[in-house]
Amino acid sequence: MNPSTMAVKAIVASCINCISQRQWDQLPTYFAANANWWINGNPARMPMAGDGAVADRLPMLPGLLGRFDTYSFDIKHIVAEDNRAVVEATATGRGPQDLVYVNNVTMSFELDRDGKITTLREYPDFNELNWVLQWFNEHKMTASTRS
Repeated sequence: MNPSTMAVKAIVASCINCISQRQWDQLPTYFAANANWWINGNPARMPMAGDGAVADRLPMLPGLLGRFDTYSFDIKHIVAEDNRAVVEATATGRGPQDLVYVNNVTMSFELDRDGKITTLREYPDFNELNWVLQWFNEHKMTASTRS
């Protein structure tokens, strides 16, 4: 039996809260072993676009989101039906210096009978994402400079 709609909402909200709190060690517990994380876009133009194993994508998050002095990932709306949820959220990173990053993201989640996420589909604003990556590059800000 699939988790209830309320349970699906709670699991997804908790997962997003872990991203917001940058609790990297907790994130894998939300995903099934073979979970897929698809990111919108043309893989020929955007290397991170397309299908990817969650196990490969999760280790990249600290290198990007860990560069900000402060970071939040706030749910604006969440709608669930059966074992699926769709979330509208805003990712906000501030600092270093005068950097302000705001990305409005839509994500859909599908959970298995055990309440583990099996599929994540992400629709980020690539204009904002590319801009912040360029900013980090121009300011020679790598993940290791924030450690």
